[in-house]
Amino acid sequence: MVLGGATSSWAGTTVTAKTTDDNPGGYATFLHNGNTFKVTDMQKDGLRASGYIKFNGKTHRLDDANGAKTLSSAGSVTRHYSMKEGTYVQIRVCLRDGANGRARFCSAWKSALA
Repeated sequence: MVLGGATSSWAGTTVTAKTTDDNPGGYATFLHNGNTFKVTDMQKDGLRASGYIKFNGKTHRLDDANGAKTLSSAGSVTRHYSMKEGTYVQIRVCLRDGANGRARFCSAWKSALA
């Protein structure tokens, strides 16, 4: 008999999603420790990385539009969320041309527990 089911494998882990373009140009990461959501625009290509985090029935968007010059996460945008331990969380990242541009190269939704 297995207790805890599939969700227990998500607890306490870092979950990362990346855009589907060939480089990729954007990353979104949820860190269980501190309930931190980080979005990184990896390329100076005129597109922004738009990260989405869903929990408690709401979706939040966080953008990084700085076009990292060094292909590093040094210029990431980070937000901490207040949520109960064990909250089901989903993240995704897309690239956009401007704040209201069409979302493209979107990752699949990735799941974790806070």
